[in-house]
Amino acid sequence: MPDLPLDILDRIRQLEDQVRLVMGRAQMRPAMNQVLTGNVTVGQGGRFYVTAPNGNSIFYIGDIDPPHSDGSRQTGMILSREDGNIAMTLWAPDGGQQNPIIWDRTGHAIFSEDRTTGQGLARPFIGGGTWFGTTEVPQFTTTSTSFTTLMRSPWIKQQPRVAAWFLVRCSDGTTSGEIQLTDDNGTPISSVVSVGAGAFFYGGTSGLVAGDHESQGYLNWRARVLPGSTGNIGVRGLAVYGMPA
Repeated sequence: MPDLPLDILDRIRQLEDQVRLVMGRAQMRPAMNQVLTGNVTVGQGGRFYVTAPNGNSIFYIGDIDPPHSDGSRQTGMILSREDGNIAMTLWAPDGGQQNPIIWDRTGHAIFSEDRTTGQGLARPFIGGGTWFGTTEVPQFTTTSTSFTTLMRSPWIKQQPRVAAWFLVRCSDGTTSGEIQLTDDNGTPISSVVSVGAGAFFYGGTSGLVAGDHESQGYLNWRARVLPGSTGNIGVRGLAVYGMPA
């Protein structure tokens, strides 16, 4: 092998060192499917998708239809269950003000902010309790031995179950009876509550409410005296709350 000038040998050694350095860095570089530091930016009307193994889109963020009312593009987000059923959105389907919504599996909005004012909740509706006198006599009474509606309360269904509180009284020691909460069709919501002779108490009961989400109707307190009673039974509805099943 002929002698090589020292400067060429030095240059070869430098190149070999650089090759080793590059190869070492390549081994340390994160995988192409990882971002260990820094940011990922999707802009200019771009979109980012995550799909489940079955091909359903489970996460989408980016440009979304329709445009805003002023003609500008809308950027939104859709989060779905792995079966493709939508679970959460940040999107204005009419191109107006966006608001976050959580959806149940049947397509009903179960949680959202108030889009008109931007303050507080639009769903779910939250009720409140009713003050009552613990010694007051229920105003509405019956002497019938058949269930009779004594009080009604408007209700918009958002949860599958209701919990209802009541005040009930049998007028004297010869009178006993029963009360029950029903819907507009007379279908029982709660089980029958027995009221002993001369009893006077307050309590609560609960049950499932039939009907579609956000269907409107009435909850009915019904009462009857038992055969042989000589007085009356009265019931007053107090607070009502929607509850999970």
